[in-house]
Amino acid sequence: MSSKEIGATSATQAAPKDEVKFAERLGDFIRANRVGLLVVGVAILVAIVALGVYSIVSSDRLQKSTVALEALEAGFADWNALEGEARTAKGAELTAQADAVAAKYGKLYAAGRASMIKAELLFAMSDLPGSEKAYLAAAAGAPKSHLAPVALANAASVAEDRGDNEAALSYLQRAATEYPSAPAIGRVTLSIGRIYENMKRYGEAMEAYTRLIATGTESDWTKIAHARIILLKSRGLAD
Repeated sequence: MSSKEIGATSATQAAPKDEVKFAERLGDFIRANRVGLLVVGVAILVAIVALGVYSIVSSDRLQKSTVALEALEAGFADWNALEGEARTAKGAELTAQADAVAAKYGKLYAAGRASMIKAELLFAMSDLPGSEKAYLAAAAGAPKSHLAPVALANAASVAEDRGDNEAALSYLQRAATEYPSAPAIGRVTLSIGRIYENMKRYGEAMEAYTRLIATGTESDWTKIAHARIILLKSRGLAD
């Protein structure tokens, strides 16, 4: 038998022994660490089960929140068609319903939208502080949704109606800082400039208008900003 054949035979014969030794070592390891392995196995199983339960619960919660929101929105639509005492009574009922939805569904979209509906109800009933507070709750309840910058802009509008320009500015500046890519951000920046104008803080108004124009976006808001800059300069109120 050649040396090559002897080597090949030896290699073939060694492989089963290696496999046996490996199996023995693996068995020894499992026996020595059976408690730890059991804990890890149970932990993985619990995690998998928990993830499945969470997914089911989350899906069910989302579905229920959607149904609750749809009922609230339907009631709000009906309320808009009412008048007199019936409108007042229904408004109070819907306000309580909106609070219940917001409280129950936390950070879900339904909670933010419920607060928006409450804010609209209170504004229509001339409760400006309550409306402003509800808009801020909507922004806090759905901070990552499209509702947040709109809610902040609406809160600013209500604050301005109350005569609190400083509060209005703080809400608008927050919207501009936290949601710079929001679709309505041009209107927000223009509103900042307009409020500064009303406060006779013309330099800051010019800064807001110039910042809006510098975005390079062509819109009705930038056109108005251009017009306001020209007007302020023509009246000698800004350089």
